[in-house]
Amino acid sequence: MIEDYFKPARMKLSTLTDYVEKFIASYSDKSKETQGTYQRTLREFVTFFSADRQFQFRVKDVERYKKHLHTTKKMQDVSVAAYMTSLRRLCQYLVESGVIEKNPAKGIQGGRRPIAHARTFLTLNDIELLLNSIEEDTATGLRDKALILTMLGCACAELELTHAEVGDLKKVESLWILNVQGKGKSIKDEPVRVPKATYDALEKYLTNRGKDIPEDSPLFLSYSNRAQGKSMSIRGIRETISVRLKNSNVKRGRDLKLTPFSLRHTAGILMAELGATPEEIMKRMRIEWRPTAMLYFRQKGKLRSEDSPITADLVSVEMNK
Repeated sequence: MIEDYFKPARMKLSTLTDYVEKFIASYSDKSKETQGTYQRTLREFVTFFSADRQFQFRVKDVERYKKHLHTTKKMQDVSVAAYMTSLRRLCQYLVESGVIEKNPAKGIQGGRRPIAHARTFLTLNDIELLLNSIEEDTATGLRDKALILTMLGCACAELELTHAEVGDLKKVESLWILNVQGKGKSIKDEPVRVPKATYDALEKYLTNRGKDIPEDSPLFLSYSNRAQGKSMSIRGIRETISVRLKNSNVKRGRDLKLTPFSLRHTAGILMAELGATPEEIMKRMRIEWRPTAMLYFRQKGKLRSEDSPITADLVSVEMNK
């Protein structure tokens, strides 16, 4: 059996805790969110290690931990996948540090990956209905339209938009790009091409805010009483878009299936229908796992956007060169 090739490695709890701390410290160049994820998920492993008292970094030990996540903790597949990824990377760190010979978690998959997204997408009619419902004679309306088109056209996530500043929008040769801070990153090193419809909306919104806006000013301002003038929070972005989806009658009873994430989901399908490759979609959407990008190709054709006159302005398939 494969486990026979893994030499048992006994370890004290205090020693494991020390290695976990060093492993997390090795990700100091990553975002606080990434470090926090490792702290949270590996805390469960340390707890299991302490109670189990049999974990010796063999394949059967890793399988026992995975079963614990499923049966004792009653985690869903997507959560088990995240916890197993953390353990897999910790074990690889131990291999590279010379503590264990091989990674016992390398060949063990996490929870089953979804074959389709839990959220639905917006049709082209939905998109037009949503955009046409937003007033353009108020600062809030201009902001919300630019916000929605940035999520749709640049496939941005809420977290990326909370970090976005005015100076991140730049013109490179003849193209406009938005430098974003991707998931798990601590710097804005992901240039994303801004489609025409998105840029037009951003230009109107920023022009309305006045001249000489400081480059470090939030790209999307909050207009709430408590956070006036600050960057919109993730919660604020979600609430804003949810209200717009509801008021435009786009939701139509799809409260749980049609969410702010649906804008990013729709962008992926649009790009697939317009001829983007999986690699191009991975680059545009900051996706690291190819099967995730392939989920969009499984829904290719549902929007039938190829011949629509509005599609080219909404999402460009000419990726960042």
